[in-house]
Amino acid sequence: MKQILKIVCALSIAVYLIPIEGVHAASFKDVSKDNTLITEIDYLVEKGVINGYPNNLFKPNTYVTRAQVAVMLTRALELQTTNVKDPKYQDVPTTHPHYKEIAAVQNAGVFDSAQKFNPNATLSRGDMAIVLQRAFKIKGSATSDFTDVSAKTRGYKEISAISSNNITTGYDDGSFKPNLPLTRAHFSAFLARALTLSNPNLLKDTAYDYTYAHYSLKDKKQYTLNYQYSHYDDKNDVWAVSDLNSNKAFNSELLFSDGDIFGQGEDRDYDLFYDLYFRLPLRIGVIQHEDDDGIISGVRLTVKATDGTVQAGGINYNNVIVLEEMSIYRDGVSTYYFVDGIGLVKELYNDVVIYELLERTAN
Repeated sequence: MKQILKIVCALSIAVYLIPIEGVHAASFKDVSKDNTLITEIDYLVEKGVINGYPNNLFKPNTYVTRAQVAVMLTRALELQTTNVKDPKYQDVPTTHPHYKEIAAVQNAGVFDSAQKFNPNATLSRGDMAIVLQRAFKIKGSATSDFTDVSAKTRGYKEISAISSNNITTGYDDGSFKPNLPLTRAHFSAFLARALTLSNPNLLKDTAYDYTYAHYSLKDKKQYTLNYQYSHYDDKNDVWAVSDLNSNKAFNSELLFSDGDIFGQGEDRDYDLFYDLYFRLPLRIGVIQHEDDDGIISGVRLTVKATDGTVQAGGINYNNVIVLEEMSIYRDGVSTYYFVDGIGLVKELYNDVVIYELLERTAN
């Protein structure tokens, strides 16, 4: 069963500005800022995996070729292209402009040995699953829920693996379309997701008390909050929250688990409220669209980074999960910074800080 993480952070206003590091807009003229795959494309640009065409064009809707896939994978995997073993593809002589990259990925076991490589041919969605699973050794479920993918489908296990890791979700009608050729934008998205796959523990560590600086939109005051964990019953545990300045209690956060499902919520009027809901593992890109069904609606959630950096409480954190939330119900943008094994270390609203972890103390 997939792990599911439900996390709540009360929306408030902030007190000071902080830049978000490591995220830069792509300069391609044919990739708009509203493109739902821009986060993944930006990531590959920053990593030097893709360069595009002259005149700042990316040609996102052009079908990707097998030779282009070989080049991108060689860069992404940082494969050596010196002293490569000749794969002896009849249509890839040593004089081919991408001979070294094609040889490198074949030597790495990403592509099969064969008489021909077909460097200018397109790559199907099913073959994409095969090469990415091999390249990144992705492990996952051996079953598939796609209506057009059965045990007899080429790449069945690989399609199931990337699906169970949220690299692909398929189409709205429940299909995967394994024989459909991939565009440059879509292959870039799948590659970036495989590169950034992360399965962290984003809940607070119950062995510690947490102290946060918090500015409340409700009363426009600054608070220093202390979160203390206590066992509640067999299903529900609670983080009791109090203001250290006045010793007054805030709304407690409930933490509960049920098998492989984990949740963290705020108790409001004898009910639980969730303003974030997402599944693990995570990867960069949009993970919730405004029109998706589920516990939350009208919200777009985008993982901006799984290897980001942020400073909180005077500590520089690395390998940070950076999650951006936009809602059709408000104009603001919330940005959450999570650290594996620690949980939330900072939250912004419209680029200003409203929660910041000051310290953790062993209880």
